[in-house]
Amino acid sequence: MSNCSIALQILPLSEHNEEKIKIIDNVIHYLQNKHSKVIVSPFETVIEGEFNELMDTLKECLVIAGEDSKNIFANVKINYGNILTIDEKLSKFNK
Repeated sequence: MSNCSIALQILPLSEHNEEKIKIIDNVIHYLQNKHSKVIVSPFETVIEGEFNELMDTLKECLVIAGEDSKNIFANVKINYGNILTIDEKLSKFNK
């Protein structure tokens, strides 16, 4: 059972859009391979799982982004505890 969800927005501080997209794509690819519950949207990516695992994932996302950029800005929203799952929040809109 999930007890945490994270909304992550990676903002590489690069001058070139192609570089920014590559960095963001690398992070999303990592998340999709690591977690079964990943929702990608234009402004942020949301993952769901166990708190400790997601904290490790968050750290790794920043490391991955930092491999191709000297400066990364990240907006992070964390919902921890007795959470509503992604499915519970979105199922009524996905019918």
